Amino acid sequence: MRYTIITPTICRSFLPRLCESIDAQTSRDWEHIIAVDIPENSMTREQRKLVASIPVRENRIFVYCDRKHRNFGNTCRHNAWAHANGEYIFYVDDDDYLSDNSVLSALDSVTELWAVFPLLRHGQRFFALPPKICNIGGGMFMHKKELGRWPDCQAYEADGIFVEELAQKYPYQVLDEKPLVIQPQSSFGLKNVHSWWGKRAARYISRRLWQRYLDKAASQE
Repeated sequence: MRYTIITPTICRSFLPRLCESIDAQTSRDWEHIIAVDIPENSMTREQRKLVASIPVRENRIFVYCDRKHRNFGNTCRHNAWAHANGEYIFYVDDDDYLSDNSVLSALDSVTELWAVFPLLRHGQRFFALPPKICNIGGGMFMHKKELGRWPDCQAYEADGIFVEELAQKYPYQVLDEKPLVIQPQSSFGLKNVHSWWGKRAARYISRRLWQRYLDKAASQE
């Protein structure tokens, strides 16, 4: 199997829209892991109803996080790795969706261990190449499963940490295609990132993480 798509979710109303965009793909060489960030026995009636509304497919599974936490879905992404069968892992959040039904076919040209590509953010094409680690995240890169798991940590910038580790260790491929994922303005994470505080925090975090990796590299010389 070529692709494993991993989606962390707290069963928000956006999830069916994402699933529809995945189901519409002309490429069928994929599986979809929906990592529910709620213990199954703690779900509300409304959350169970939303899960039941998702079309049943043999290449879609639900996995449930068995402990409560507030770490932005990092534990979910980390745990889903053990269930993945695809050669490449592609992360798409539940409030985003694929831009058209040929997205996965466009990714077939990827041959490196990992790759970055653009998305449509607030109606604007957005393309963040490493080391812009505070502006890259789910929907903007994929990697071979063998490279490891998403960090299981409390940091909001876990995606930046993971991408920076990949950039330090492995060559990557730039797929300068049309945007593959749409992040609408309603995206919760984008509201944080594009706020005045979010922009200041991103600059600070970027400098801190970049210096940390420089120090680590220097210590290994």
